[in-house]
Amino acid sequence: MQKEEKVSLSPFTTLKIGGVADLFCSPQREEELRQCIQMAKVKDVPILVMGRGANLLVGDVEGLVVSTRYMRGMWVREEKDGLKVKVMAGEPLKTLIQLALKENLEGLYRLAGFPATVGGAVAMNAGAFGYEISQHLTHVAFLDWDGRLHRVPAKEINFSYRHSPFPRWGIVVWAEFLFPRSEKPVYEEYLQIRERRKKTQPIHQPTCGSTFKNPPGDYAGRLIQLVGLKGYRLGRVAFSEIHANFIINLGGATFQEATELIQIAKDKVYRELGITLEEEVRIVEGRRSDGWKIL
Repeated sequence: MQKEEKVSLSPFTTLKIGGVADLFCSPQREEELRQCIQMAKVKDVPILVMGRGANLLVGDVEGLVVSTRYMRGMWVREEKDGLKVKVMAGEPLKTLIQLALKENLEGLYRLAGFPATVGGAVAMNAGAFGYEISQHLTHVAFLDWDGRLHRVPAKEINFSYRHSPFPRWGIVVWAEFLFPRSEKPVYEEYLQIRERRKKTQPIHQPTCGSTFKNPPGDYAGRLIQLVGLKGYRLGRVAFSEIHANFIINLGGATFQEATELIQIAKDKVYRELGITLEEEVRIVEGRRSDGWKIL
């Protein structure tokens, strides 16, 4: 298992912004992940879990960063109700989507273009176009913060809009799904979704995905545009001209620039429209964040 000190995190995030992590490890197996948890306990430092660094804005990290990107593998079994798929947390979501297209499976193809791992997608209950990844989830296995493995039925996990109990409960090791086969070909709709993303999202620029959650009955991007911040630039970051709810890195951007831009949008939308925007992106710095687990 790879263990390092003083690691720059910018190469490990899709926004290409990142401070320095005091400690960094990349487990490949469950037992190595357990060793990471024990190491953090011995050193008395918090843990931040990363997959591919999507949906993450991170500064300097005073603790242990655990990257699950090498915890990969996928197993498939035919069932009478569809296809059962067990996937390791570090497997790219793209791999699972490719299987869904090949086997003509329901739902998952709508997440095409998400640069996440399966574990990361489960942890944030990733969703798009009326679909959430938890819809076809049957079980999740995770290590709790004492290193014990739990296998929990999805129906016992409180998933909600872009939210799950992870990493509060622990670190996802693998997820199991049961996907029904679609009665109609899904590939054509997949192509339509992919083309729509190309036209409406800055997919060719460094971004962390949606910056804010959509308020009930509205869209964060519409609100940001309404207060005149679409395309607004601060230093080396900006709200995209293509989609106002996406922050883009124009080259060499810093954590401070990005967090300041986020605050500008929150303040302006609240001041002018009376609506409080809630971040969808996880913001991590120092030793404190919702993304941390303090051992």
